[in-house]
Amino acid sequence: MLAAKFCNYRGKPRWRVSVFIKGRRKQRYFKTLAQANQWIQELKSTGCVASFWAALSSQEQLDLVGAYRIAQQRSICLLEAALNYSALSQQNALTLAEAASRYIRVRSEQNLRPLTLRQIRWKLKLLAEAFGELPCHELTTAMLEGWFASRDWKRSTIEGVIAKLGPFFNWCIRESYCIHNPLKSIIIPKEDDIKPSIFSPDQVACLMAAATSRDPGMIPYLALGLFAGVRPLEIERLTWDNVLDEYIEITAAKAKTRQRRLVSLSDNLKVWLALGGDLPIMNKRKRLARLLKIAQLTWQPDVMRHSFASYHLAFHQSADKTAFELGHRDSKMLFAHYRELVTKEAAQSYWDIRP
Repeated sequence: MLAAKFCNYRGKPRWRVSVFIKGRRKQRYFKTLAQANQWIQELKSTGCVASFWAALSSQEQLDLVGAYRIAQQRSICLLEAALNYSALSQQNALTLAEAASRYIRVRSEQNLRPLTLRQIRWKLKLLAEAFGELPCHELTTAMLEGWFASRDWKRSTIEGVIAKLGPFFNWCIRESYCIHNPLKSIIIPKEDDIKPSIFSPDQVACLMAAATSRDPGMIPYLALGLFAGVRPLEIERLTWDNVLDEYIEITAAKAKTRQRRLVSLSDNLKVWLALGGDLPIMNKRKRLARLLKIAQLTWQPDVMRHSFASYHLAFHQSADKTAFELGHRDSKMLFAHYRELVTKEAAQSYWDIRP
């Protein structure tokens, strides 16, 4: 039996361990018994692994190596996969199309906004068209990466699809249709830093002047987007009751994230809102198109929110403050998608725009 023995080694008290390794006697000395026993346990573990491996046939060794490599590629633990194997029994082997149909029924009962539910339906429909007949647990990260590449989607589009499909795969794990989320380790193609579209201060002044002279009812919609950074869909849900003396109250029911927040009123925004106008806005699409034609401007998605973020950051020189006003958890989203580089002088001109 392998055990440590107390002895004197070169005039010092030590614990000695003697062992035969590959037919040769080997001795080691340790200051403490704990250190000696730890080495003994390591020797025993190594011996057990070596004995186990030697007892396997060549095919079994190849199978284990292959299983380990596949588990590494799928970012799952081989032991965890073995322990959860029973969860993927035949009765739970649903196809992606079947699982998607069940998931949509579940989400339909969770008080989601109609637009959110439509987006989930659309993205799951695309997934089912590509992999619908495949059992959920057989879909791999590599398959999804190939699917994204074949559709030639931009990085921002891929991120939007992942945001809607990620919860679906987490639900599949909960329901034991698969044991890991294939989106977890996905590698998204890199893109060059593409600057977002924003309006110049002169363009904003021209647009607000057009609204003042031709359609004053549109002033609150434009002002809240340009000078408070409120999302267009959130503005459409606001009423004048949400406009307070110093803040705009975005209630949980009206916020995109379902979380209440307060957005500060800048000095020039207070003046614009004092002119009154339509809240909530009606017939926005045609009215906005008419004003853009008068101001000779081209509209881009989120141009108001991007303009606000860019000029707010340049004026206040605080990414955290700007991210907070936008309703972001941190400044990561701000630097990734929302801000364009503008000068301090341009920002000053932007916040001086008044009726």
